[in-house]
Amino acid sequence: MDLDRWRPDRAADRRWRWLAVDVVVAYVSAVIPIGPSDVTASVLHGPAVVRIAAVVWFVAIAGRRFAPATALFAAAVATVAVAAADYPLTNLSAATALSLTMVAQTRPRAVSFQLMALPVVAALVALASESVQALVLGAVLHGGAWLAGDSGRSRWEAARALREHEAERARADRLRVLSEERARLARELHDAVGHAVTVMVTHAGAARLALGDERAEIRASLGQIEEVGRTAMADLDQVLGLLEEDQPLDLAVSVRRLVAGLPGHLRGELTVDGDLRDVTDPVGRTVHRVVQESLTNVVRHASATTVRVHLSRTEEGIVIEIADDGNVTEPPAPGRGLNGMRERVQRLGGTCQAGPGPSGGWRVDARIPGRLA
Repeated sequence: MDLDRWRPDRAADRRWRWLAVDVVVAYVSAVIPIGPSDVTASVLHGPAVVRIAAVVWFVAIAGRRFAPATALFAAAVATVAVAAADYPLTNLSAATALSLTMVAQTRPRAVSFQLMALPVVAALVALASESVQALVLGAVLHGGAWLAGDSGRSRWEAARALREHEAERARADRLRVLSEERARLARELHDAVGHAVTVMVTHAGAARLALGDERAEIRASLGQIEEVGRTAMADLDQVLGLLEEDQPLDLAVSVRRLVAGLPGHLRGELTVDGDLRDVTDPVGRTVHRVVQESLTNVVRHASATTVRVHLSRTEEGIVIEIADDGNVTEPPAPGRGLNGMRERVQRLGGTCQAGPGPSGGWRVDARIPGRLA
């Protein structure tokens, strides 16, 4: 037998006033219903077995909030013992009924049915030996007790669901505030640092061009400044992308911004086949990262003047094609960026290949499956 299934999944209300009520009810059930009769089961009347049974009733009712299932079975055994001793059950086995209420409150419905079956049937059989009227009244009493307990459990489950919903909503609100703050920080960094670096690169390029063929060492230094500045901008975009990772992504807009943000010496061409506006995460975020990493590699490593980005969306998924016109003599060693790009695509069941193009330059081909991409 799996004992874990019989353990309560919630505690009964054990506030002192309810415990006091249980003690009073236990006294009424075990003593007062006896009356002056000499043949009524009571702690004051009858043979030893009957008096012990009355004590068990008292303990079962008084302790039902601490061990409901034990109280239910103990009370049923006491009821059967009194009936077997041929003594009248004037309390209609109230101890089993009240214990049944706690069982229904503290256990799932299916488990409470399993627990109540044997003791309740035994108590009703004992009442049937008394009279048909006692059986009917006992059945009504036990049925009402179970309904009361199940109703209490339903209210508790509803309250718990409401608390969980409110906690989840509070967590969502916290995440939203954090996400908005991260997005604001990303915008501030982009506006402040991005503008300064862009101006620096622009002035360095203008100065280099103004020198013409003179002062080769100064022109080389200015060229290095331009390169470092472009690399810094690419790194900044990656960092800002991490900050905005949780933000809703408009894929069509984000890809156009990536292409439009290429440095002046590199011309970007973007073509899109199909509608990208309703592409959601994680597919949209992956497409954005593939394009971003590919363009960053072109800026850093390729001596290219043009890079072409082609996105197509079909019923089979999304195809990403990125090619530049640089001079690639040998494939570079795969770095963290390329590996990360492949891992993102493969995580969605797609493929990603990067290498020299058939007509020169560097080419990236990625395919992400999914009818609804």
